[in-house]
Amino acid sequence: MRHYTYDRRLNWSECDAGGIIFFPHYARWMVDGLNEMFLSLGIDPNAPRGDNALGGLPVLGLSMKFVSAPALHETVTHQIIVTKIGGKSMAFRHRFLRGEELLMEAEETRVWAEHPLGNPRALRTQQVPDHVRALLQEAA
Repeated sequence: MRHYTYDRRLNWSECDAGGIIFFPHYARWMVDGLNEMFLSLGIDPNAPRGDNALGGLPVLGLSMKFVSAPALHETVTHQIIVTKIGGKSMAFRHRFLRGEELLMEAEETRVWAEHPLGNPRALRTQQVPDHVRALLQEAA
């Protein structure tokens, strides 16, 4: 299955008063990382789908385990591992590291979905397209 890794710096705006990461930023980093992974594969999961719909990857489940916290200006490596691709859903493992030290690990499940333009509440799940499935199943 696909693996994707990149580094990022912990910025002042992402820290609490103690100078360590404010934990909700991990969730934002996971969204940003998945988006970057998909874009690197030539896929925009949020792009228009036809003339009347927009795509998306809503979360069905999320579990986070905190081990240690990075401090201001430290470089954090974000690893994303595709762990499962179902008919309409995909599962990912996120690992955040400082060097070799695990800081946080998360498991999440998302669905391939779309909604009509102008009506995001009418979200409907779709089958993961075959070309997306093939790219996610490739070992990187």
